[in-house]
Parts: sequence; structure tokens; C-alpha cells
Amino acid sequence: MNTQDKPWLNLVLESEKIINFEELLSIKLEIFIVENIKLGIIFALLSVGILSLLQFEVLYITGISFICLLVPLLLKYSLATLSFERNKRNKEMIVPDLLLQASVFPKGTEITQMIKYVGSHDYGLLGMEFKTAYNEIQKGSSVEEALSNIKKRCKSRVIERAITLLIHGYKSGADMSQIFKETAEDILETNEILRERVSTLIIEKYTLIFAGGVIVPVILGMISGMVSGMNFSVIDGLELGMSSLERQEIFEAALFGTKIYILEYAIIASLFIANQEGNMKNAIIYAVFLVPLSFAAFVIAQGI
Repeated sequence: MNTQDKPWLNLVLESEKIINFEELLSIKLEIFIVENIKLGIIFALLSVGILSLLQFEVLYITGISFICLLVPLLLKYSLATLSFERNKRNKEMIVPDLLLQASVFPKGTEITQMIKYVGSHDYGLLGMEFKTAYNEIQKGSSVEEALSNIKKRCKSRVIERAITLLIHGYKSGADMSQIFKETAEDILETNEILRERVSTLIIEKYTLIFAGGVIVPVILGMISGMVSGMNFSVIDGLELGMSSLERQEIFEAALFGTKIYILEYAIIASLFIANQEGNMKNAIIYAVFLVPLSFAAFVIAQGI
């Protein structure tokens, strides 16, 4: 898509970001937005009808219907991001094998033969990238351009580092076998360190998810249910303290504040977990699931 034909998109996003979105989603950004907003409108109208029948307050109906409007857009984007990140990790795991394979090719081997070999053997998703690169070379692209396109598609520092080494070896004509081996060993060591780091943080991660999605909302819901079930009419007869109307107003304000707190807790937990993983995009994925789960747990506990 030529972003200049869609000036309204350029007002919101830079051209480079629009291109990145379209590569991630494998669909034109305008089409993606329009299709999911249409679906969101259907969900929003259904939520308005259901909540109206259940006699929810206008404020809650408005808020929930607005969330329903955005859910398809956020959910599909989150799933696309999750899929892309998973594929990227799978490709990165193959990089050491790729570099080790490159190191055992005889000196003077044509790089196109190396690319063809990797693309035609069992190198998973990364092998498919090299197969695409080889096809591009066959159609007239230069070796450097075809390899650079792999970096652009994968958007991975690990893959970018490996491809840069291949390009450097191709342009210099030097024997890069020892550098390939050392880089492969370095990546393997780095991956091992990252796995150890992830294992130490996984308990904290799921504790936050469980606390933000279940424990805190359930406790607050049970307290709210107990307070709302108390009978203050006896105190009214004694004419002590506030009237029942004033107590009801305070309780409603506290209940609203509690719901805001649950929302904030779920969002902050999502941001914190995503920051731990080193990918803030995942915060959207966690929030999409954690916020509804928190409110569902709160409502269920309130009715117990």
C-alpha cells in the first residue's frame, strides 16, 4: 500500500511503522482496521443489548461496549504479534547450526551454494527464509540484497548478526570459518544464560498473573459482597452516624474505586510481566486476557 494515498494513516503512524504493521499482519493496515472495527461494532451492540436487559448502569454499559469495540482489533494484533515472536525465537534457535554449517564449507565455496544448501535442508523456518533468498537471487537480486531482506523480515538481532557475518565474508572473500564457529558458540552461551534467567523469573511471572487475575479481585469481590449484604436499618433507627442513603452513596463510590483499582492492577501487572520478558508488546496480550479475567473473578466473588 502506498501510504501517501492514505493521509489519515500518516497522521497517526509514520510510514515506516505502517510498513512494519503490514509485514507483521500480512494484510493492508487499512483493511485490518476497517474489518476489525466492523466486528467490534457488532460486539459492542450485542453488549449494549445484553447489559441493558440486565439493567446495568449507563456508565458501565458505555465502558464495556467501548472495550468490546476494540477487542477484535487488539486480540488479532496480539495474536499476530505472539505468532511472530514465537516464529522469531524458533529461527534464532537455528542460527548456531547455520553458522556451524557455514564454517565447514570449503574455502572458496560460492555463497549462493551455501544459501541453496540451507534453504533445501532441514533448517526449519530459518531455512525457508534462505530458500526465499535463493529464489530472489535466481530472479536477479544481488546476494547482499537477498540476505539483507532476511534481516528485514526476521527483525531479530541474533539473525541480523549472523547475516551480517555472512555478508562480510562474502564481500571480503576471507576465510570466516573460525569467526562463524566462535559466533555460534557465543550465541549458544547467550541462549543458555537467557534460559536460566527465564526459569528464575517464571514463578514471579505466574504469581503476578494469578494475583492480578484471581486472588486480588476475589478478595475485593468477597469484601464488597459482605458489605452490600449488611443491614444498616437498625442503626438508622438509633439515629447514629450517617443515614442509610449517605452510606449507600459512600459504598457505591468505594465500589467504583475498587473496580478502577482492579483495572489498574491488571494493566500494571501486564506491563511489569512484559517488561520482565523484554518485550513490551506482550503487555497488550496479557492485558486483553487479564482485565476481563479480573472483573469476572470480582463479579463472581461478589455474588458468593
